[in-house]
Amino acid sequence: MLFKSLSNLASLVLLANTVAGVIIPTKREYGKALSGTFIHVTDFHLDPYYVEGTDVSSFCHTKDGNTEKGVAGRFGTLGSKCDSPTALVEAAFAFMKAKAPDADFVIYTGDSTRHDRDPNFVRTKEQVIDIQKIIVNYFLKSFSKVIPVIGNNDVDKHNDIQDFDPQYVEFKDIWAPYNLNYGPEFDRAGYFTQDISPKLRAINLNTLSFSKKNKLVGECNVIDSSGRHQLDWFKKSLDDVRRDGSKAYVLCDSAHIPPNSKKDKLFYKKSCYSEYYSILGSYSDVILAHFSGHFNYDQLTAVLKNTEDGTYTRVAALGAEEVPMTPQELDKYKVVGVLLNAPSIIPENNPAVRIYKYETEGTRFPVGTILDWDQYYANLEEANQSGNLEFKLEYTASKLYNVDHFDASGLQNVFEAISLNENVRTQYTNIRNVLGNEAPVEY
Repeated sequence: MLFKSLSNLASLVLLANTVAGVIIPTKREYGKALSGTFIHVTDFHLDPYYVEGTDVSSFCHTKDGNTEKGVAGRFGTLGSKCDSPTALVEAAFAFMKAKAPDADFVIYTGDSTRHDRDPNFVRTKEQVIDIQKIIVNYFLKSFSKVIPVIGNNDVDKHNDIQDFDPQYVEFKDIWAPYNLNYGPEFDRAGYFTQDISPKLRAINLNTLSFSKKNKLVGECNVIDSSGRHQLDWFKKSLDDVRRDGSKAYVLCDSAHIPPNSKKDKLFYKKSCYSEYYSILGSYSDVILAHFSGHFNYDQLTAVLKNTEDGTYTRVAALGAEEVPMTPQELDKYKVVGVLLNAPSIIPENNPAVRIYKYETEGTRFPVGTILDWDQYYANLEEANQSGNLEFKLEYTASKLYNVDHFDASGLQNVFEAISLNENVRTQYTNIRNVLGNEAPVEY
């Protein structure tokens, strides 16, 4: 394995209290400790034009007589270029409301709107705004605290947006019901911090500033570039957290682009990529977790510290494609953080929702430490045949990896398990692709 070296819209039912934008977590028993719960969901890609029974070759919009690629199912078409029908999105929200009605907050890592793939149904700016409003309304019918970020398909032209674009003001208006703690940096490029509790803070990045596909911004080593400004703000925000003695979640909007793709290719411009991992490593004492979406896979990527020279790099767990780390590398490189990429609602793979448990007391672990997560999925082909979509538990992380909390030491054990235990690696390969009960997880 080779390392690539890098130095009033709806009723609100949430039980957690919110005061001036700050969440007071609802405490629950978890083992011998109290914990909070939050949801991570990503990539709805709602398509109001999706019609059941149409041809996949028409992006599930019309019947064109070409059924070679298949016919649109009620809840979506697995592995196709079609986006998500309303039935799938509504089923996902119904599940989240039923399964975790008292979640303290929801992390939503973006991409509400459909892709602009169909030349016969060209996406308009009005549609982009309208779909964003629809998703906001769905959230507000079930949850009082949602922490969103901007997806690369949430802007008028896929991937492309520059500093001080008027769209950032539009986002702020659409998201007004979320009662977020915007600062002047949001008007600049859509990034902001959000207090979760007195000891916990979310830092919400707009990684379109770093994206290789964004042709309107320069490299992060260019003075006054969008990425340069955001990375400087990122470090200042982490310095503030460190000085205040609080911890920070880092929510990567992975535009929710994480730094690496499902094949471990670079999503970011080169200088942005290098500095980003350096920040994640050097501030690993205050960054508890990093959440992203975008590429629809359930994937873990570790931030590593070279014990010999103190530099930082990373390694992605790609499942059966490669062993993440050899015994020699496990000895040389220590895990100091992890990027948690969640699978999506859009059915490139089976649709999925994740529910986390986290430390709220700070008696056993620092406040905010991830204690566990349950990954749920829906078997889409089964749902289309039965006419009923049901989300089922795919796996529980603590049972799969035999780890009772997911700080740096726990994550070191996770990567050791994936690297050295063939059975765990096989199971990880299956869940990475959200195969569900085609290959059930065995503990």
